[in-house]
Amino acid sequence: MKRLGLALLALAMAACSRQTPAPDGQTNAASQAAIPATTGCNANASHDWSAVGSQYYMIEAEAHGPTCREAVATIRIMAHDGQTVLFERSYPVAEVPLAFNPNSDQTGFRSDLEEWTANAADTPTADWLPAWPSGADHPPFFHPRVARAQYESFRGAQGPLFCYPDGAESNACVAMSGDHATLLGSRTPERE
Repeated sequence: MKRLGLALLALAMAACSRQTPAPDGQTNAASQAAIPATTGCNANASHDWSAVGSQYYMIEAEAHGPTCREAVATIRIMAHDGQTVLFERSYPVAEVPLAFNPNSDQTGFRSDLEEWTANAADTPTADWLPAWPSGADHPPFFHPRVARAQYESFRGAQGPLFCYPDGAESNACVAMSGDHATLLGSRTPERE
């Protein structure tokens, strides 16, 4: 009886470990080897942003690279439908030390990415940005990507503003108007 039980156990184990052919003729092990394993440093973060005036957006970030130090991070502002990309920029994380610790492990990197999606604006409306004096090249402590008229128009509208670290000492600021996003420029409070 013991021998019969051992024989059945051996047959059951053999049946469980036998490879069955995949539809294309490869074995399951061969087809699994063809699927690349996720390696390196990868992270994702997202959260809802309830902006002023009942405007809702989704802030998403993702980063991928062979190592956390070599990763490229992308930040996105999505429309409330969760499908429409309103704004998107990618940065090598090594160029954004204000947000990313170059010595982070996977866990620390994920935490850095989550913090990157938090609004860095002291007040999340465009009127918080410094005024651009007439005749000046740029507003104080701000390096614009738009003309003075457009910059001041966003400030006057007092619409939603999302800022995030984009360098060693700067925060990029994106003004929102409904389902339109405009990168106004970068704020660098430490120096002119």
